[in-house]
Amino acid sequence: MTKSGEDETASVPDEKTEDDAAIPVTEEKKDEAKLDVADEESGKEESGKEEQGEDKKDEEGDAVPTEAMSNLNVEEKTEGEEPIPKSILPPFMARTDPDTLLARLNTRRLFKRILHFKREDRKKKAKQMESAMSEANGGEENEMSIIETFNQDLRDKETKERIYPKNVTVEEMANQEWENLLQLAAARFEGEDLPFDPVPTQHELLLFSPCPRAVTILASYPRSGNSLMRTLYEHTTLRVTGSDMQGGLAKHDLVGEMAVGTNKVQFVKTHFPERRGSPMFRASRVVLLVRNPFDAIESYFNLMMTGTHTKSLTPEIREKTASVFDEYVMKELTVWKRFHEYWLNQDVPLLLIRYEDLTRTPHKVMERSIQFILEIKSMGSFFNERINRCIVEQQEIERLGSYKPRSGGIGKSMSKYSPELQAAMKDDNLRSIMDRLGYEGVLDTPVEKWPDMEPLEDYALEYDVSSFAPEENSVIVNKGDLSRTEKEVTPWKKYKLDFGIIENECDCEECRSKARGGN
Repeated sequence: MTKSGEDETASVPDEKTEDDAAIPVTEEKKDEAKLDVADEESGKEESGKEEQGEDKKDEEGDAVPTEAMSNLNVEEKTEGEEPIPKSILPPFMARTDPDTLLARLNTRRLFKRILHFKREDRKKKAKQMESAMSEANGGEENEMSIIETFNQDLRDKETKERIYPKNVTVEEMANQEWENLLQLAAARFEGEDLPFDPVPTQHELLLFSPCPRAVTILASYPRSGNSLMRTLYEHTTLRVTGSDMQGGLAKHDLVGEMAVGTNKVQFVKTHFPERRGSPMFRASRVVLLVRNPFDAIESYFNLMMTGTHTKSLTPEIREKTASVFDEYVMKELTVWKRFHEYWLNQDVPLLLIRYEDLTRTPHKVMERSIQFILEIKSMGSFFNERINRCIVEQQEIERLGSYKPRSGGIGKSMSKYSPELQAAMKDDNLRSIMDRLGYEGVLDTPVEKWPDMEPLEDYALEYDVSSFAPEENSVIVNKGDLSRTEKEVTPWKKYKLDFGIIENECDCEECRSKARGGN
């Protein structure tokens, strides 16, 4: 694999239990026979397409009464009034397929959209009333001419008709909205007035979209930013991303869990070979999302010990776990090395991006990523405008992710590593791998300067397939040896019992969640 001269949150152990994350290599053999079946079924419904969803409310706390969405006269509670009963939100208690999860997500977004436009309409009418009263009392006259007023009324009417079209399915509505976005982009390109207002990006509907070739995969070691990356991609392209894991990310609006077939998705997340997902499937391109091992490994330890993506270990628990932390780190560093060596040695087109660049310059990284994933020669004004609206205008990176991450920063986890442990980690082998991953010289740079590290040239490293590899070459995901062998298995449940994080006899949902490393 040679680097081209042309033209990076989070792993989810709740997707798999600690035992699943550490399947011995010897179990791989019995899965090999499933490959042909998985390939034959890639154009059909995924046999394992199930997802865990547990939310009873959306992020803003709005319930979703679907009966009230037959027209735009949905009852909205204003400030100071009783909130809408949350019992009428579509239930998220059972394992459901990606199609159902997407329908629920789009229903919630439709409802929020209606509330948004009703609020904006009230504000506009209040402003018009204030202007009319001011004019009647001898104040300033309305600055808009009759023609301008007529055009604005026409635009408002066109916008209203697109908020919630009637007599169409949600899927048809989502497809039509994509056409509307293309129409608006054409109007902007021609310098024309927009015929209607765009839907706010957080209320846009998502689509499943078939892929004309084997999918592109998002490969990352746990806690390297794959949930953030997927969310940015979905916001920008309005296409659902897939995953070969089954976990609890539906409540974070990532509804494509267990969807890997080319009939549904173009971009699929995997942690293989750190762990084995399901089923085996083919991929023709790879986006390798990397994060420096010190931050990634410490973050993974915190996740598995707390059972959540967003909470940190208390100083008391940190002190108790110090006796096992060093051993865990050295074992996990071996897994981290093997994982990245595996992907760097695959003969398929590969785009390497760093988590540190993704969090600091998400618009630049996503521009390169979308161009690579969709094989676009020139991004053009449409995707540049989408990236600007969906990413740049959002200002805070925390608002773009699927959930608010733990407080921290680049290199801040180094305080958790003793000087002796850091010295043991920084051997020649690690330096060599980090150089290949775009971290050349970082290990010799003071950690306080890590947040200021220069981004990769053009914000990514692109690797071409070796000249001897066929153009249609692909990699089989979830087939082969794992980078985590039995020697690198960490007994998470035993640690949490020993350190009092969970009670041995307790069977409540919170303790069961912590025991399996999920949230």
